[in-house]
Amino acid sequence: MIGASEARAAAERELGGALATVDSRLTAVSGGAAGEPVLVHDLSLQPSYWLVPLMGADRVVGFVRVLPTGRVAAVGSFCRNPARVEECPPVVTGITVQEAAHRAADRVDVNAGEAAYPPVFVHDGPPGREAWLVRVRGKGPLERWIFVSPGVTYERTAGKTRDLDLE
Repeated sequence: MIGASEARAAAERELGGALATVDSRLTAVSGGAAGEPVLVHDLSLQPSYWLVPLMGADRVVGFVRVLPTGRVAAVGSFCRNPARVEECPPVVTGITVQEAAHRAADRVDVNAGEAAYPPVFVHDGPPGREAWLVRVRGKGPLERWIFVSPGVTYERTAGKTRDLDLE
């Protein structure tokens, strides 16, 4: 697994290309700079890949997904309208770790003896399906997972994978 500096360098190499010619929505990205990479874990909390923010005007205008080998797997834009960069998210994870913890706290019953671990940024399924994972334990062993993303918060029994038939 490469380190954060190598992931950032891979993103910067990708920025050196003509991204805007590949997809016009990447216009806002083409002038951006690579920010601080975020390590994305799998559901067993093992490092999986890096998500490198592409910054423009103190906002995250896009991202580069960098695999453990340093190969770039994806480049994307968060800006629906490149002329309105102020509407892009402030962090590549969509919401901060603090906001994820706060949103998950509403689902933790401390009166019943539940406790939450700090959020970890994960992919829930294939790369790209990213969310903050808050593991919740009761009086016994680990009981459930709460996933928090910018648009939705959901939960399921710890260790259970997504049911693809429901999607």
